[in-house]
Amino acid sequence: MDLPDIVRTHLDQQGFPYRLVNCPSTETLIQAAAKLGVATRQIARIVLLKDTVGLVMVVLPCSYILDFSILCQSLRRDLEPLYGPETHCFFEQHGCKAGSHPPLPDAFAIPALADISLVADETQDIYFDGGNGDTLVAMQVADFRELLKSARWGQFAVSTENLDALISRQAFTPQNLTSLTRRYTPAKLQEGIEAITELPVMPETAKRILKLRNQRGLLATDIIWIVEQDPSLAAQVVHWARSPLHGHHGAVDSLHTAIEQVLGIENTLNLLLGSCIGQTFRIPVDGPVGLQTFWRHSIYCASLVSELAKILPESLNVNPNLAYLCGLLHNFGYLVLGHVFPTHFFLFNRFLAVNQNVPLSVVERYVLGVEHWLIGSWLMQSWDMPEEVIAAVRWHHNEDCTQPHAEYSNLVLIANRLLHHIGMSDEPNNRLPALAMFTLGITREQAMEALARVQSSISELDNLSEVLWLPSEG
Repeated sequence: MDLPDIVRTHLDQQGFPYRLVNCPSTETLIQAAAKLGVATRQIARIVLLKDTVGLVMVVLPCSYILDFSILCQSLRRDLEPLYGPETHCFFEQHGCKAGSHPPLPDAFAIPALADISLVADETQDIYFDGGNGDTLVAMQVADFRELLKSARWGQFAVSTENLDALISRQAFTPQNLTSLTRRYTPAKLQEGIEAITELPVMPETAKRILKLRNQRGLLATDIIWIVEQDPSLAAQVVHWARSPLHGHHGAVDSLHTAIEQVLGIENTLNLLLGSCIGQTFRIPVDGPVGLQTFWRHSIYCASLVSELAKILPESLNVNPNLAYLCGLLHNFGYLVLGHVFPTHFFLFNRFLAVNQNVPLSVVERYVLGVEHWLIGSWLMQSWDMPEEVIAAVRWHHNEDCTQPHAEYSNLVLIANRLLHHIGMSDEPNNRLPALAMFTLGITREQAMEALARVQSSISELDNLSEVLWLPSEG
C-alpha cells in the first residue's frame, strides 16, 4: 500500500498521525464506506473546478453534491468542473494512479474550499483517497481540518439524502426540474449539451475488432491474434465461454476452444467490441443508469433481441448476431453523457432514483437537456459503426419507425417492452408495439416465449454482465 511520493511526503511533513486502509480499486467511495461501516459523510472526495483565474479544489463528503449557486455567489467566480480525462490527467501528472484523487490541495498547490459537514462530528475519523488506487488514508477529524487549514471552509454542498427528500416533496413539473438543475449544475452547462463537439475516440483494439467484422473468411485465429495482445481481454473471452449459458460441457482451456467451440466468431466479436468500447467511459457504477445497471440491461436486451431475431421470417434478412450487437449498444448514449458531464449525470441518477414512476425520457430532457439516443447515434456515426446499429440506437424508442434498418430498432423496442415485465427497462410500459410486431411478424405468444427463454438464464446473464462492468485487470 505504498502512497505516491507527493502524498506520503506531504502527510509526513504535516506530522499528523494517520493509518492506511485497503480499498480495492473496483470499489467506489460509497461502497468503501459501506464496507468499513462508516457514514458516507466521513469519506472525502474532491471536485476540481476552473475558470479564467485558475483551478480550485473543492473537498466534500462523497455522498454530497455541490450547490453551484451558493459556491459561485460566495466566490464571485464563474467556476465549472473539469470533465472527463482532465481531472485524471492532473493527478496522474503528479504521480497518482488513474482515477485516484487525494483531497490534499496544499500538496498540489491549489487553493481549496472544504465543506463544513466533513468536520461536523469530531469524534469520528475522516477517510480519503490515498492516491495509489487501492488505499484510503484515515485520520482524526481535528487533524484533517488542520491538514486543510489553508482551505476556505463553508457550507456549499447538499447531501443526496436531503436532495432526494427535496425532489420527493416537490411536484414534478418542468419548472421545478429546471430550477433544481440550474442550482446544482454550472451555468455554462445550461447552454445545452447539444453543443458537444468532441466525442470520445474509439479505442484502437475496438477499431481492429470492428475491421474484423467486415472481413470475409474470418477465422478464430484472426481474433486470437488481437486478443492475445491484451491479457485482460483474453481472460474475459475464456470467462464468457465457461459460462453455463453456452451449454458447453467440456473444458475451456484455450482461446481457440472458447471461440471456435463455444462462443462462435460473431458472438465473440460482439462481446469484445462491447467490452472494449465500454471501458472508454468513466461513469458511476451505482444508480438507475450507473454502469452496473447499464451492462445488466444491455446484456439482457441483447440476448432477448437475438432470441426474437431467430423467429423472424427469412425474407426480412435480419442477422441475429448483428441484432445482438444492436441490443448491446443501443443505450451507449448514457455512457457518453455520464463520461462527458459527470455532475449532470450524477443529478440525473438522483432524480431517477426518487422518481421511478416518472418516464425516464421526461427526466432526461429536463435534467440533461438532450436524450441518450441522440448522443448515442452521434457516437455510433462518428465511430463508423454498421448502419443497422446506428438505426437501432437512434430509433429504439420510436413505435412507428419505418426508417432503413427499422427491423433492428423495432427488435430493440420490443425487447425493452418485454423486459418491463421483469423490471428491467427504460420503456414507460410493457405494451407491445402493434406496428413493429406486425411488420416483423411476431405474435405476442412468441414474444413472451422468447422472454421466458431469457429468464431461464438469469444467473448466467448476470455473471456475463458483471464481467463487462467490472474493470479489467491487465
